[in-house]
Parts: sequence; structure tokens; C-alpha cells
Amino acid sequence: MISITDEQWISYLQGNNVVENKEEYIKNFRRKIISYHDYKRGEIECILSPFGSYSLGGYIRGADIDLVLLCPWIVRRNDFYKFLPELLKAQPTVRDVECIKKTVVPIIKCTVDSISIDISFVRLRGNRLPDKLDLLDDSLLNGIDAACVASMDGPRVDKFIKGRIRQDHIQIFKRSLQCVKHWATERDIYNKPMGYLNGSSWTLLLLKTYMVESGKYEHLSISILFFSFFKMWADWPWQTPVMFTDSIPGGNGSRISYSELSAFNNAVMPIVTPCYPVSNAAAYVTKSTLKIMTKEFHRALEILSTITKPGAIMKKLFNTTNYFKRYNDFICVTTTSTTSTSHEIWTRRMQFIIPQLLSLIETCPTVKQIQAMVKPTIVISHFKSEQEKIALRNGVPPEEARDMGLMGDLNPGTLNIIYHFIGIQLHGSNMDIDLSEEIKTFYAVLENKRNRHDEDLKWSVSAMKKIDVARVMGIDTN
Repeated sequence: MISITDEQWISYLQGNNVVENKEEYIKNFRRKIISYHDYKRGEIECILSPFGSYSLGGYIRGADIDLVLLCPWIVRRNDFYKFLPELLKAQPTVRDVECIKKTVVPIIKCTVDSISIDISFVRLRGNRLPDKLDLLDDSLLNGIDAACVASMDGPRVDKFIKGRIRQDHIQIFKRSLQCVKHWATERDIYNKPMGYLNGSSWTLLLLKTYMVESGKYEHLSISILFFSFFKMWADWPWQTPVMFTDSIPGGNGSRISYSELSAFNNAVMPIVTPCYPVSNAAAYVTKSTLKIMTKEFHRALEILSTITKPGAIMKKLFNTTNYFKRYNDFICVTTTSTTSTSHEIWTRRMQFIIPQLLSLIETCPTVKQIQAMVKPTIVISHFKSEQEKIALRNGVPPEEARDMGLMGDLNPGTLNIIYHFIGIQLHGSNMDIDLSEEIKTFYAVLENKRNRHDEDLKWSVSAMKKIDVARVMGIDTN
């Protein structure tokens, strides 16, 4: 077993600024609701509660904090969007307040002292919240809209997880979760939209490990749980579903079978969330991203099994992924726009669309491995001529585009550019590959997402060598 004490794991997390110790507070907005609706029945009680990794104590520096605002029926979603942003903007430590409405779980995003906060909203039936609110009570979901049901999932799963961890194991689970999340971040497999897992998904995999392994040891430790985590998921026979209850909850005490869950028919990595209504916590995983994660599980397991010195284990285990050692050839998806609004919208949107290109390409028999860089490279480029602008929009690196621009008539402007780089490895070093049909299909997917406000938007898909990618990213691969 790993020769690392709990104290050494904790010391590493603290010494490398992985963990965050600061408490965050956000005002509720009851007073404004009462005034706006001329409410005369006394106080309106709203609960602003954390859930997810922050609530579980597994929060790491730089991650989002999830909060849910639970309100009685008098409070409408429009009130949430009308008053809460006003209150947040009035706080000197709060900035970048944004309402994101068109999504399964609508949220208000903001930044508090450099920490990203996501606030969801739930409107529960009744004039007041129950004195003892049991989030796992399925009857709370009766009569509320789909967005509220979806927004209840995170807090309900959070409550379920807490109920499965022994009191004397809470600190071990918390620190193990921080280690798992830090490892996934450094290895670039912490991003749900891009086909990997988010914080809640990693938490559920750790919970499953804990539920299976904790009873086998008289004295559980971070090293035992951490090692068991990698061993379990390196060997897991996907597409066997991961489940946390003996049977799948169907609501109000009923049970359903896995075969009834049509949403899991084509699931690559089925992780069945434990609370009704269940969903797949790994819904965006593709064959290629599962392959990458499985390799990472095996890599971590080998490190923990073969290296004996604690410092050497941690240094190699948490080493940052280097794409330029893995790949010589890349596909570059370039998204350009002239307005900040389009740029902001499509910076978020593209991370959900890139995995569709991966799914198209991974079916090619000549492709051995394909992997998208999780973080896009974002550049604001000033062009001098129309020729330079066209070159930038076609994915030409800015330095080369500037040279092309010298040949044209002056027509200066600014482009917002998002580069998504995808490493690709073929089965043979001298093989060629024709991706014209896959890219044509991908362009059709992109065009289908376009609306009347996206006239300034252009896409380009091109091949690049690693030296070109490095130049665009502004890094040295030597």
C-alpha cells in the first residue's frame, strides 16, 4: 500500500494552494420580494444553501461554488432574475454578474473575490418552506416546473452523499475528494462539456469507491481510499452502469429497472445518479474521452503501485498533461467573431459542440487516438486589411496572417478568436486520413446552431503541426 500518511497528503494540498479556506456569503433578497409583491402575510423565508464539493468540504481553489436559492411559491423565477442581480451588483466584492437562462439548470453566475459562484433557483409549493426541509423527500418535486426539478438534483445528491459517509470518515473523504479533483484538473480530464467529468461526477465515483471499500479496512486512510479509487475505475467493465442504491428510484417510493431508462441506451460511461429523477452523471463522455480517462486511471495506479517515495509519487501523479509529448499532429477549430456578445456566447457554446467532432472522427478506422485540449486558446487580434482578416478566420496563425495583411489595402478592425486544438494520432506514422466528410457534417452542426444574431460568426477547421499550435498558444515545446 502507498507509504503516504494523511498528514502528508493534506500538507501537499495546502502547500500547493489546492485548497481554499475562505467562507463566502451572499445576501438573500427576501425584503425586495415582500415589497414588490406587497406581501402581507409576514416574513418570506428563503434559504441560500451551498451544495456539491464546497458543501462536502472537497472544494479546491479555482473551482466554482454551487449555491441554490430555495424559495416558497410566492417567489417567481422572474423575481430571481430581477432582484438578485441588483443585490449582487451592489456588493463591492461581486463582479461579472450574468443571468444564464436557456439551459437545463438556469443560473446566475458571478464572481466573488475572484471565486466563481453559480446560483440556481427552486420554487417550492406552499406559502412557506417546511421547518425541517428534507431534500430527499420526493414529494417536494410535485407540481414544480422542470427547471426547478433539475435544479433540485444537485442539492438532493449532495444530501444523499452526506448520508452515506460515516462521521469518523468525513475528513478522509473530503481530503481524498480534493486529491481526486486536483489530479483530474492537472491531467486535463475535469470538464463535463468537453466529454470528461465535472466535480459532482468525480464525487460520485469516489463515493462508489468508498461504499465498496470502506468496510474492508479497520482504519481507513486517504492513501487507501485514493489507491482503491484508481484500482476500481481502471478495471471497471464499462458499459456496466455505476449505481448507488439496490434499485433505481422512480419517485415516491417506486422502483424502476435500468432497462427502462431510455436516456442510457447509448451511454458510454453510465453513472446513474442516486436520486429521482435519475440521470447520467457522465452524459457527455465519448468513446475517445473514456479511453483517455481509462489510460489516466491506469497511469495513476501504476505510479501509486511502483513508486515508494511520497514526494516522487505526488510530483509524478499530479504532473500536468503535456499534449506536445503525446501528439505531433493537431486539428484546429477556429471560431471568430467581431462582437463581444457573440464571442462570450460561443466561448461557452463551443465546448459542448467540440465533442461532436470527436465522435465523428473517432469512428475512422485509421485513427488510433484523438484528444481535445480542454481549455481553448482565446486571442483578440487586430488586423490591418481584409486579407489579414480572412487569413485569421481561416485558422492561419496571427504571425503569418500579419504577413499576408501587408499585401492588402488598409481596412483595420478587431477579431475575437477562439482556438480549439485537438491532438490526433493515427495507427501508422506514414498514413494519410481524409476527414472531409466528417468536417462537412461538423460544419452542418455548427450552422444549425447559428441564429440571426450570429452574422459576424465564422468557423474554420484546419490541420496544424505542434510547432504551429505552440506558436498560437505562445509557448515553447522544447
